[in-house]
Amino acid sequence: MLEVLISATNAFCKYMKVDLDRLPSPDGKRIGTQPIASGDNVIAWQVHAIKGYRNREGYTDVIAVEARSRYAILFSNPMFSDLDEFAERFTKRWARECIHMAIESGATTEEQAQTMYDQFLDMEKGIRFVRNTDLSVNGHVADAEQWLSQFYEDYGVEQLDESEEIGLGMHRINCVHKKARAFSGAKPMERFIPMSRMVDDWLFRFARGLSEWAYPETPDGNFPNPFPAVVATVIGQKAPLVLRDNVVSLDEVRKRKTMQKA
Repeated sequence: MLEVLISATNAFCKYMKVDLDRLPSPDGKRIGTQPIASGDNVIAWQVHAIKGYRNREGYTDVIAVEARSRYAILFSNPMFSDLDEFAERFTKRWARECIHMAIESGATTEEQAQTMYDQFLDMEKGIRFVRNTDLSVNGHVADAEQWLSQFYEDYGVEQLDESEEIGLGMHRINCVHKKARAFSGAKPMERFIPMSRMVDDWLFRFARGLSEWAYPETPDGNFPNPFPAVVATVIGQKAPLVLRDNVVSLDEVRKRKTMQKA
């Protein structure tokens, strides 16, 4: 089963009028601000609600950012009635955007769109809501909020429709380089494009059997697992040892396509 972890800020909880349990703190520290992470069997999202101001008073936007990719999904004044409606609309948007990106990247085809969506629907998923703010991920929520506010100001609008939300996300927010640490506690910062990492995740989870290329340590037809299988400290070594790190990206897919056509 895939766990969809929704880490909700206090502002989102207030907006939805819900009282959620806090994400447990293993060591009793950073209560309410625990780091979240996606992995083989979990995908974690930070969700925040932002009240409008000036001519947008009375409007509230919702932004969800995935923990590993920092990929942002925008909802302009969505007026969710409850958590069930949020979960339904959020998961549909997640699937819609990722299927589009998988096809645009060249990793899959339009003919495979329904197969991917069927795999998405068929996978057992459990959505878990907790009250928590991962400050590192929430910084990328703030970046998305700035883009959204600038759009309202530049175009003199008070609300975006779904196509505009998706367009702003794909063509402005999620296609620029971001920086984040490789894993909790790591010092080096990694530089990456959110769209690329989000597609990596989608292809691994919901495009099984659809790859026309073979990858090391990956069953034929599948895309590789973008998550290290084991991060272990080896006796006598100061740095952790990553035992698997086979990653597919948009750039890799494009290069393979170009070489194949040449």
